[in-house]
Amino acid sequence: LDEFQDEIDGWVIEYLKKAGCDTARSVLALSDEELIRRTDLEEETIKDVKEILKGEFDEEASAE
Repeated sequence: LDEFQDEIDGWVIEYLKKAGCDTARSVLALSDEELIRRTDLEEETIKDVKEILKGEFDEEASAE
């Protein structure tokens, strides 16, 4: 997750890490509801984070 600090605020990444999500894949593996429950972040923040992370994986897939 640290590699996304230019796109995701550091405090948001810290909340995700405290919730046990230390990789982009671990964040994407959980439902929005589960992430909200674990992190106490707002739904909109979770959706924004997931869009950024998904976008990175889509770019990697299209580069291969």
